[in-house]
Amino acid sequence: MAPKFRLVYFNIRGRAELTRLLFAAADLKYEDQRFDFGSDQWKELKPETPMGQAPVLYIDDVALCQSQTIARYVARTTGLAGRTPLEEAKADMIVDGLEDLGKKLVAMFNEKDEEKKVELQKELTGAFLTQFLGNYEKLASAEGRGFFVGDSLTWADIAFFNMLGWVTPLDPAVLDRFPNLSKVMDNVQSQQGIARWLKERPQTNM
Repeated sequence: MAPKFRLVYFNIRGRAELTRLLFAAADLKYEDQRFDFGSDQWKELKPETPMGQAPVLYIDDVALCQSQTIARYVARTTGLAGRTPLEEAKADMIVDGLEDLGKKLVAMFNEKDEEKKVELQKELTGAFLTQFLGNYEKLASAEGRGFFVGDSLTWADIAFFNMLGWVTPLDPAVLDRFPNLSKVMDNVQSQQGIARWLKERPQTNM
């Protein structure tokens, strides 16, 4: 009997959206349980979570936390982690490397001083992003088909797409000089399940 999945997180994209995209790509049913920041629902649930954090994925009655762990589990469960141990490692490398960009984005979004925030954005969208995307452009160029690993979609492609969703509002032309990465983005957003999710998902500020 197939397990029942319940994903628990705030009513934002945030750290749960990669997992939601993976469920969408695999057309795998799950309960998308959301709540507002500071809600009584979260206060009641928090002590019961493994580490007092969200997101949490419940597989029947077993709880998993840590967003990357959850996403990696869903990727493996749905065949999106890679076809061989080496492909899995390559996909993990792509996903883990995105944390460098993620940390920069979090620091910028959380900065309260507007002048400092502007400086952090300039730093992010300048030399850092040029080098970062240059490296990822090479990693996506092996076959020229718009995939980071092998010749089909993996969670590496979906994770990149998800992360760039935070960058393109800052610079809509950011991928103009990176044709291979543009292909990755196109392959992800045109995948049937993901395209449907992007159209139907709740509209949130984050």
